[in-house]
Amino acid sequence: MNNQDIIRRFHAVKATRTTIQDTWDWIERYISPYRGRFFKDERSENSIEWRRPWVYDATAIMAAQNLASSLHSRLTSASTQWFGLRYRNEELNEDTEALAWLEESAKLVFNALQDSNFNLEVSETYQDLVCYGTAITFEEEVTVDGVTQVNFKSIPIKEAFFEENEKKQISTFFRHLQWTPAQIKEKFGDKVPDYINEACEDPQSVDKKYDIIFCIYNRNYDNKVDYSSKTIAPEKRPFGYKYVMLNSGDMLGEEGGYNEMPAFVPRWRTTSDSQWGNSPAMIALSDTMTLNRTIELNLKAVEKALDPPTLTTSRGLIGDLDLDAGGLSVVRDINELTTFESKARFDVTYQEMERLRQNIESYFYIPQLLLPPMEGTPASATEIAARMQQLEGVISPTLGRLQKDLLDPIISRTYLILYRNNLLPEPPQSVLDKGFNGTEIEYTSPMARTQDSSQVQAIERFAGTIASFAEVNPELMKIPDWVEMMTDMAVKMGVSPKLLKNKADIEAETRKERQLQEQMQQGAAMQQMGDGMQSLQQAEGNVANE
Repeated sequence: MNNQDIIRRFHAVKATRTTIQDTWDWIERYISPYRGRFFKDERSENSIEWRRPWVYDATAIMAAQNLASSLHSRLTSASTQWFGLRYRNEELNEDTEALAWLEESAKLVFNALQDSNFNLEVSETYQDLVCYGTAITFEEEVTVDGVTQVNFKSIPIKEAFFEENEKKQISTFFRHLQWTPAQIKEKFGDKVPDYINEACEDPQSVDKKYDIIFCIYNRNYDNKVDYSSKTIAPEKRPFGYKYVMLNSGDMLGEEGGYNEMPAFVPRWRTTSDSQWGNSPAMIALSDTMTLNRTIELNLKAVEKALDPPTLTTSRGLIGDLDLDAGGLSVVRDINELTTFESKARFDVTYQEMERLRQNIESYFYIPQLLLPPMEGTPASATEIAARMQQLEGVISPTLGRLQKDLLDPIISRTYLILYRNNLLPEPPQSVLDKGFNGTEIEYTSPMARTQDSSQVQAIERFAGTIASFAEVNPELMKIPDWVEMMTDMAVKMGVSPKLLKNKADIEAETRKERQLQEQMQQGAAMQQMGDGMQSLQQAEGNVANE
C-alpha cells in the first residue's frame, strides 16, 4: 500500500464514525473521564481538562471502574494462571508426557505475559470496553538486553481506526499519532524529512506536534511464502506497516512487517450494520446525565432553603438590602419584609436520585458483582457461587467475544513469538510421531470455572443418585464409566494434568490387578483341592486301618 492510499483510506474510515463519536464524547464527560475528548485537539498538557465541574455524582464512573476491575480479576488475574492448552488430537490428551510438555509451554506463555506490562494495559482495555463498547490492544515484540519480550499498549479509541474484511476480521489498522520533532527523531533517526531535522534545531518548533499515521495492512501474499518458518524477512511477512506524515505523505523510517496482526479489537456487544460495539455505558448514559442534572437542581433548591430570597413591596425598602452579619437595612414597614419559602420536596428528589443510582448500578451489573453490606451472618459460599453463575449468565455473550477477539489472539501471538525465538521446550517424541495438529485454549479463570461448575454439579448429582439407588440394585454401579467421569470432573475443577494418571496406565494397572486377583483365586482353588485330596486320603487310610 502506497503512502497516498494510506492517507486516503484513513480519512475515509475517520469520516464514517463522526456520529458515534458524539456519544463517545458524552460518555467521556460523565462516565470515563480523562481518556481523551474526541472533539478536542489536546496537543499539550495545558489543554487537558483536569477539573470536571459538570459532574455532580460519580456513581456511573465508579460502577464502570468496578465492572472493568472485576473482569480483569476474574478473567485475567495476575495471581493465577488463567488459561491452559489442550491438543486437538485426543490420543495426545491421554499421553502424560505430551500433556506435561504442553502444560510447560502454557506456563511459559503465561510467564511471558506476566513479565510484560500486560496486566497494566489490559485494565485500560477493559475500561474502554465497558465504556465505549470497543477497545484496542496492541502487542509488540521487543528485545531488551538481548532477551525477546512482549510489550502491550491499550490504544485510546480516539486514536484508532480500522477496516474489516468479509470475515469481520481486522484487515487494516490505522493509528493517528501526534509527535514532537524530538520524538520523531528519536524513533526514526536520520530517516526523516529535512523539515523534521530543521524543526529539531528551531527553538520555536520544539513543542510543535506533527500528525502521523501508523498503518498496518494485509499484504495479500500467495501461498508460496512459508509462514511456518521461524525466520521470515520483514518485507515477506503477511502484514506490513508504515509510518506516514499525514499532511505531506512522507514516509518515516522503513516499511516493516508482522507475522500476525498485532492489533486486537474486542467489542462488548456487536451493533448491527456497524463495526463499532455498544456498551453498558451507552445504556446508562441517559440516566447518568439525568442524575447529574437532578443533583444540580437539588443543590440550587438546597441553596434557596438555606439562604432563602427576601420579599418586599416596591415601597417597603429604602436603599439596598444588606443580609451580611451586622448589616443594616432601612425599611418603611417591617411587616412588608419577609422570606420566600420554596416548599421544595427534598424527599421526592432524594428518592428519584436513589432510583437513578440503582438503575445505573444495574446497567453495570453491580448487584451481581458486589455482595451487599454484611448484616449478621456473612454470605455463604453457595450464595457467592450463585451470584457468580448469575453474572456469568447475563454477560456470557460478552465473555465469548472477549475470548475470541482479545484473549485467544494474545495467547496465540505470544506463543508464536516464543516459538520463533526458541524459548519453548522441544516437544516429546510422542507429539512428533502422532502429529501436532494444533492446540485449543482452555480458560481456567474463576469466571471460566463458573461455566464448568454447573457440569461438575451435574456429575456430583448423578454420582449421588447412582450411589443411593445402588443400595437397592447393585447392578446400577456398572452404568457409569467412573474413571472417565472422575477424570472429566477433575479437569473441569482445574486439577493439574500432572496429578492425574494416564488412562493407558490406569488400564494397565487394572489388568495387572485382575491378573493378580485371578492368580490368587486359582491358588486358593488349588489349595482347596489339595486340602480336599489330603482329607480324602486320610479318610481312606482310616478306613483301611479299621
